[in-house]
Amino acid sequence: MTEKGSDSCLICGQKSLEPLIFIPDVPTLCNRLYASEAEARNAPRGDIRLSYCPDCDHIVNSAFDQARVNYDGRFENTLSFSPRYRQYAEVTADRVINRYGLNGKRIVEIGCGSGDFLRLLCDPGNRGEGYDPSQPNSRSAAGHGSVEIIGRNFAVEDAHGADFVCCRHVLEHLPKPMDLLRRLRESMAIRADAVVFFEVPNGLFTLDRLGIWDIIHEHVSYFTPSSLMRAFHNAGFSVCSADSAFDDQYLWIEARVATQPAAPSALPKRPLDGLYSSFCARFAEKVAEWRRRIDLLKSNRRHVVIWGGGAKGVMFLNLLRVPAGAGIDWVVDINPRKQGHFVPLTGQRIVGPDCLLKDLPDLIIVMNPEYEREVRSMIDDMGIGCRVVST
Repeated sequence: MTEKGSDSCLICGQKSLEPLIFIPDVPTLCNRLYASEAEARNAPRGDIRLSYCPDCDHIVNSAFDQARVNYDGRFENTLSFSPRYRQYAEVTADRVINRYGLNGKRIVEIGCGSGDFLRLLCDPGNRGEGYDPSQPNSRSAAGHGSVEIIGRNFAVEDAHGADFVCCRHVLEHLPKPMDLLRRLRESMAIRADAVVFFEVPNGLFTLDRLGIWDIIHEHVSYFTPSSLMRAFHNAGFSVCSADSAFDDQYLWIEARVATQPAAPSALPKRPLDGLYSSFCARFAEKVAEWRRRIDLLKSNRRHVVIWGGGAKGVMFLNLLRVPAGAGIDWVVDINPRKQGHFVPLTGQRIVGPDCLLKDLPDLIIVMNPEYEREVRSMIDDMGIGCRVVST
């Protein structure tokens, strides 16, 4: 793959990719913090050009530009302020801890963020090492275990001798995902019982249920169930278990180093031809429908706010081309690190829920339906009796 994209499949190498959709002029990083509206409106821009592989169903953003993507200390994507997300993370951690007997083990996390999930894994008495260039170096206790966060990119040598390696929502950002998987397999081969756990956004959710607000420039890959399975088999892993989660928005896979990997041709593959061929039209229809709704609300002088200042909220505003002052002026987010900052390109201010009491909304649009019940409960407790819908 070149620095600015690929014309071949990143998983199986197929060179005859089929075009899916082109989306110009979007933020290159949805979760970068911008301190002023002017800075946000001048945020770096990029394009999205999606193509799919008819062999393994992987989706590639060939317009990805590595030079425009920088995961430094101004990148903020923490989700654990949400009780619903914390519940999901806790259930996920409990599953792998119990399934693989993680107690007194060495655990490595690739792209650990602030280390919230790693702390859950280490709570029973494990020693964790997390790697993330957006974080400062730190050491802390984690229940009966300990966590060290190392503020740099992960190197495959860091996994040498690890009992368990986890990587959540990182693989889709890598220009060469198979390089990481193959080298990780080699590094872990000395431990026959070592396990890897990866989680990625579910490309099938985007195709089938039109989760189009999840399409962002910095995602080089969109894994479907078949392409994720193919990736791990091709890299020399034996898949222990795989499934979707979080209302099918995520895919996860657990695997060990394989002694006799299955042949790719033996892997299950769901035919997606109809979803691919109709996607562009369905995408345009959904965007147009939401534009009509926002225009109508604006003409009726309705006060509308978005709930969710992450990638979904940013792409919703950018795909609809709704700048601040054109119908939606606020984006609510319960992550205090985002509050006081501004949405890239469109310029809306990100505020905390308490700001809604100063100017009561008529409508709250929740960007992720998994959080709708949580949002309704929160505004009920605040005495805000407005309408709530999800996208």
